[in-house]
Amino acid sequence: MNLFSTSSVSNYWEKFPVSLRLIIKARLWTAIGAGGVLYLSPIIFNSLGFSAEQIGRGITTAAFAGITTRFGTGYLLDKKFSSIKAIKVACFFAILSDFILFYSQNFLAFLCGQFFLGAAAGIYWPSAELAIPLNCNTKIKSSEGYSLARSADAIGVTLGVLLGTIGSYFEVTRIIYLIDISCMLYILNILLNKLVISRDKIDFKIKDDLDVKYKSLEKKYNLKWIINLLPLLLITLFVTGIMSLLQSILPIDLANGGIIRPSITDQKVATLLTIKLILLAFFQWPVGYILRNKNSPFKFRLCLISLLIGFIFLSLSNFFLDGYLLILIAFIPLTISLCIFLPSASDAIINSTPIKYQGSAIALYSQCFGFSSLTVPWVAGKLIDTYDTALQIWLIVSIICILLVPISKNIK
Repeated sequence: MNLFSTSSVSNYWEKFPVSLRLIIKARLWTAIGAGGVLYLSPIIFNSLGFSAEQIGRGITTAAFAGITTRFGTGYLLDKKFSSIKAIKVACFFAILSDFILFYSQNFLAFLCGQFFLGAAAGIYWPSAELAIPLNCNTKIKSSEGYSLARSADAIGVTLGVLLGTIGSYFEVTRIIYLIDISCMLYILNILLNKLVISRDKIDFKIKDDLDVKYKSLEKKYNLKWIINLLPLLLITLFVTGIMSLLQSILPIDLANGGIIRPSITDQKVATLLTIKLILLAFFQWPVGYILRNKNSPFKFRLCLISLLIGFIFLSLSNFFLDGYLLILIAFIPLTISLCIFLPSASDAIINSTPIKYQGSAIALYSQCFGFSSLTVPWVAGKLIDTYDTALQIWLIVSIICILLVPISKNIK
């Protein structure tokens, strides 16, 4: 099949269930709105004179709110609360956050906006992740559904940052919050008028033998399923920490410059981040398609090795006047690693967990994003404020990559 012909793409899209296609569309618009907010907010508040530590504390506040809401969301999803209703609630929290951040001029208002942003993310992600396998069918594997969903996420984030970057050149970077509000309103329209799905009204039947298998083993796996997930959760905790660094600390590192590498303007920082996200959108589907039949240990080992290569280039960039060329090179392995990790981790969580506990498992997986954001930006911000460079950060995470490679073989 020629994946790049128009007819092939159309036929491929049409083979997915209607409900799943609508959820993918909702994720695309969510990513468009969230992309600019997540990646460009640090630049906005850095230009207001906030220190790296203050920005890190804001992200930590968002993470704390997200951790709290994820616990509640996972519990409700296991009790058959509609994932679509949860996404609607997340949209309202996101709109409130956008209004606050749009008008923020001081640290307290920034923290308040970050709190509601984190709460929205904590409700949205477990619900949006669980909605994918619930709306696949016997002909569509969850891995294929997740690969498509992550492609939509990547394209949406890229478009969101691109719009924010254009706004930064016209000195209206805060337009990202208005874009996010518009996207949230559109998503609410989709969910209210076109999509009527709840967990107890799934439009497909799970294979009987799989259902019986899980039901017979539920008591046995009450604790064992958590133990089996530990290697995956450990790597997830690390990779989500990396994602937090690339989202919050990399923009500051680019703006401040390295040991020899000079600093650059906010507009150029936004441009580099846009290039990174364009690479993510470009690589997400091909990488997912190529690796769709590979086993989990291979995928996560390749993910960690790619991260290591990327951090080596980021570290070396500190010692050259034209170090931004090395940063652009680093974006390629870093992007490939995230393209491997994002769909693979979600699918591995679902396939390794009894049906009864999938809501809690997805929430636990999503908590890794929260725990990473709770600590990593703050610690990294302190390091940058102390040493005036992110070199130490990239060296530390490089070492951790090496240490985690042997653990990847224990992922099922």
